[in-house]
This record gives sequence, structure tokens and C-alpha cells, in this order.
Amino acid sequence: MSTSPRPRVAIVRHSFYPSELNVKREAEALRDAGYDVDVICLRGQGEAGREDVEGIHVHRLPVGHKRGKILRYLWEYNAFFVLAAAKLGALHSRSRFAAVQVNTMPDYLVFVALYPKLTGARVVLHLHEPVPELFGTMFPSRWYTRPFLWTLARVEQASIRFADRAITVTDQMRDNFVRRGADPRKIAVVVNVPDDRYFRIERYEHLRAKVDGIKQEESARGVFRVLTHGSIEERYGFDTIVRAVALAKEEVPGIQFRFMGSGDHLEQVLALAKELGIGDRVHYLGFVPFEQMVEEILLADVCVVAQERNPYSVLVHTNKMFEYMALQRPVIMSRLDAVAAYMTGDSALYFDSGNHQELAARLIEVARDPRAAQVRVERANDLYREHRWENEKRQYLDRYRPA
Repeated sequence: MSTSPRPRVAIVRHSFYPSELNVKREAEALRDAGYDVDVICLRGQGEAGREDVEGIHVHRLPVGHKRGKILRYLWEYNAFFVLAAAKLGALHSRSRFAAVQVNTMPDYLVFVALYPKLTGARVVLHLHEPVPELFGTMFPSRWYTRPFLWTLARVEQASIRFADRAITVTDQMRDNFVRRGADPRKIAVVVNVPDDRYFRIERYEHLRAKVDGIKQEESARGVFRVLTHGSIEERYGFDTIVRAVALAKEEVPGIQFRFMGSGDHLEQVLALAKELGIGDRVHYLGFVPFEQMVEEILLADVCVVAQERNPYSVLVHTNKMFEYMALQRPVIMSRLDAVAAYMTGDSALYFDSGNHQELAARLIEVARDPRAAQVRVERANDLYREHRWENEKRQYLDRYRPA
């Protein structure tokens, strides 16, 4: 068995690397703190099965990822579970891991670490989502039954008990786990903010002249850009934004809605825009390269997070909320519990989830008084600085220190 001068950590995640920036951020934080890091993940088309990426040892398993019905997800999760357990066990046999981190979903993926745990490794469970609540928003109501929810909650609690330490992303998520029986001393909150290296406005100084030129030209023509990005799913409120833009166009003649990403709800969004007579104002940009996404955010007059209210959304933050804050753009957001607890009313504008009339009023408010919107940006930035990754990273790395 080989020995390494650096303690070894494995991160297991049913996702892709390095494209998932949250995992990349955590792996590199551990690397910089003196750990040798292996990541076990999915293998995308054209990706190598084994690769070193900026000092991180990446092991990609031959399991794809497709959106679909619940049985598709279960097949995918279970195939990944079997292959990840085998890969982790083989790596651990060759050179022992000091710790294994497993990022949900699914919760039961944490049990791939059974062999390393029995042979001395610490297990850290990173709870990204409350699975019972999330499944209830993703799948038809016939799955959202009391026995099904009970089963998911029991799996969740068993997974937390198996782990030595746990991490989650909001106080509301932590409280939710504790209400179902988890030990509060085991769970730390690390707010899921973007990596400072990629979401810091100073990094994009080279875009300033281009962005300023476009904004000056569009301002002269009265253009008012509304933007969002991410998964195009019904629960993220794209329909609400389209309806609000249609309502606001009389007061803001130059309004346009631009969005990026991919998802199952795209055709419905575009069809709704056409039905409401604003097809020429709604621009779908596709799944764009990272720097183009940043440029679009910087060009936006206002960014919108329109997540629908449901048992899942009231417990979480969205990554894009923090990305807009980091890039110092005005934000209008659904008034949801975890978000409202984090951001006070003087740092963002809120509307009731699903209420396109109220969202339209907020869009008109920003268009009429951009100076007030900029004051909110400055307050939001003050708040965001308290939770930048450089600060949250210390809490994250605490999970790896001896008790």
C-alpha cells in the first residue's frame, strides 16, 4: 500500500467534473489546504475516464445523465452507486483515504463509503437538497404519497446518522433535517456561494469597454434588459417572467427578456411568449460559454429569480441569486423563506411567487428609478461580502479538522 505525505480525501458526486463549479470549488479548497483529492463522478460524452485536472485526480464512471421519469433517475442513481462503491473501494485499498465526502443527491449515495469508514476514514455528507421536498416538485403527484415521503425521510435520516459530519446550505435546511430527527451538532451550514475566482466583478475588467459601449447604445434606444439563467423548468418561474414582461411593455416600451440554459420547459416558454404577442421581445440564447454568460449578466438592467413557492423552494437559495449579487446586478426575487431570511428588503426587490402582476410592477420600478436599484445593489454587496467563498471556505474546511 502506497503512502502519501498529504492526507487523501475522496469526493463522490453524481455529476460532472470540472463543469460543476460547486464541486470544483470544494475540491480545490481541499487541495490548497494540503489534501490530495480524488473526485469520483459521471462521465460525459468525449470525456476521459481518468484525468488530472489542476491537481485533482478525476475518475469518471461510465454512467450518463438524462432528465426523465423517476424510474430513469433510480436506474441512474443505482448504477452510479454500484460503480462508485467499487471505484472508491479500489482506490482506498491502494492508498487509504483520511476522509470521504459524498454530495447528494441521492442521500443513500453516502453508503458507498462503508468500506473506507470501517477502515478508519471520516465520512462527510454534503446535503445539497432536501430530497423528499425536491422529489415532490419534480415528479407527478402519484409519487408524492405519505408512504413514499416517509421512505425518503427515513433514508435521509439514516444517511445523516451514518456520516460522521454533515454540511448543508441554509439554516432552514438544517432546521428541516433536525425536525425529522437529525442531531443538530452534526450539521454545519456552509452557504452555497459561487467561487470568488470566477464570480468577482474585477475579474472581468477586460469586458468593461465592450459592456459600457453596448449599454450606452441600448440606453439611447430605450432598451431595458431583463435576464435570468439556469435550468429551464416550470418550477423556476420562466412563465411568470414572460407574463410580467408582456404586462410591463406598455410602461417600458424597450423591455426585452433574455435567458440562457437548458431544460424541459423551453418550448412552453417560447410558445407562451408567442401567444402573448411578445415573441420578438423574448430571446433564448441557448447554453452559452461561461464568459458569454457573465457578459450577459453584466449587460442586464435587472436580473430575476422567479422560483415558484413549494416545499422545496422555501428551504433553499439558488446559485444564480448569489452570482447576480457577486457581479453587482439589481435583483428581483420571489419572496421565499430562506431567501428573505438572508436578504433584507432594502437589498433586493421582492414579489410574491407566481404573481406576474407584482413582478411587472417591480420591473417598471427598476426601469423608472435605476438609481434606487443601484443603492440596493450596494447594500446587497455589503451583505454578500460577509458570505463570500473565502469566508464560507473556513467553515467548510472545519468539517475536515479533528474533533
